Amino acid sequence: MPRRELRPDQVWLIGVPLNLLLAIPCAYPVAFAMLAAQVIAGELGWATIDSTVVDDGAELVIGFGVVAVLFAGLLVFGLNALFAFRAPQLRAARYWLAVALLVAVPDVLYWTLIR
Repeated sequence: MPRRELRPDQVWLIGVPLNLLLAIPCAYPVAFAMLAAQVIAGELGWATIDSTVVDDGAELVIGFGVVAVLFAGLLVFGLNALFAFRAPQLRAARYWLAVALLVAVPDVLYWTLIR
């Protein structure tokens, strides 16, 4: 049986709600990535960082965060690839940029403004 091709609007109708839902389990990997960025910026002198964060073992947390980010990235990519590659007319660059933003922006807003 041949694979069914999708129209680009069908992919967007599936992808937007899916990626907003995927933002929920990706909240902690995004938080780990934000912590890693904060520690790296502090080590480079671009930002001030609380010394207790680094002294209390941020390396271990960032290490677990790297694993969590890789797992979440594979999960998001895999679920989107199930249907995104079935639409030959889809503008892939715009779609994958929207995927990244739909997953990361709600989580960054949650960790910085809401929480």
